[in-house]
Amino acid sequence: MPATVENAAADSDKHSSDTTAVVFHDDHVFSAGGDGKVKVWTTDLRLVKELTPHEGYIYAMAVDSKGQLYTSSCDGTIKCLTNPLTSDTCKELLKCNDEIECLFVDPKDNLYSGDDKGIITMWIDQRIKYKFNVVEQVRSMAIQNNIIYSIRDNDLTVTEIIEGSASGRFMTKASIPGRYPVRLCGGCTEDGVYDNVAILTRDGLGIAMIRNSKKEQYPVIWTKENAHSMIINAMVAKDEYLYTAGYGGIMKQWSELNTKEPKLSGEIVLGSSGVCINAVAIGADKTHVYAGCSDGTVQLVKFV
Repeated sequence: MPATVENAAADSDKHSSDTTAVVFHDDHVFSAGGDGKVKVWTTDLRLVKELTPHEGYIYAMAVDSKGQLYTSSCDGTIKCLTNPLTSDTCKELLKCNDEIECLFVDPKDNLYSGDDKGIITMWIDQRIKYKFNVVEQVRSMAIQNNIIYSIRDNDLTVTEIIEGSASGRFMTKASIPGRYPVRLCGGCTEDGVYDNVAILTRDGLGIAMIRNSKKEQYPVIWTKENAHSMIINAMVAKDEYLYTAGYGGIMKQWSELNTKEPKLSGEIVLGSSGVCINAVAIGADKTHVYAGCSDGTVQLVKFV
């Protein structure tokens, strides 16, 4: 099915380098860039305000249910914009010499950060609670209850935090070949358990869908080789849809995720062939996707 670009950020408002992260919260879109800036947009991508939490490249961004926005940068810091809609207040949570390339906020509003040394840090009330060493650099992660899914270029590591452990003990439950990013997807129970986990194949061109079952030891239920002809950089999911995007400005919508092979439901090319999509986020409607691109723009794509 066709997809259309509904809105795009004005050239005068876009980031001065790559748009590196995009999130949607409370009827607003937040984008982060290689220019160290965070921009706040309306749902139709009119610029509301601009903040500068970092002096350098922003790697990752995450938002909690209160609207607090967390960012990490090549400057070795994690910052918290406590109310980016109404205030410029910026709190520094951490300053270190490591590359913190990944942030995730769980349904309980706990923050997790992952670095290039393979350390995942769990934060509760903006204070460090536990640290877990998963050995390999953390480029992407997802957390579900006491399970951490982390990945770089070669394997998805499934780590179980031992419940009731005061010291944060953990066990590795599975290792599955693949490449970042990782996303929880499909249906979700009241306990916050998703049906599936999606990752990329090691070459970055395909998608692997994993049944999210500890009892079954996380089996791969299908692999879609060459889902894209160029490397996939970004992925996001909601309900029955999975979206993938990357080099060449190509974004695709996939459905029928629980069958033997997914269905390609729609696709679009954003801008020229030289544009790369670095980040994607789903809006208020699960067929509306915001894309952050290498030309500094944010674009709203509507799938039919």
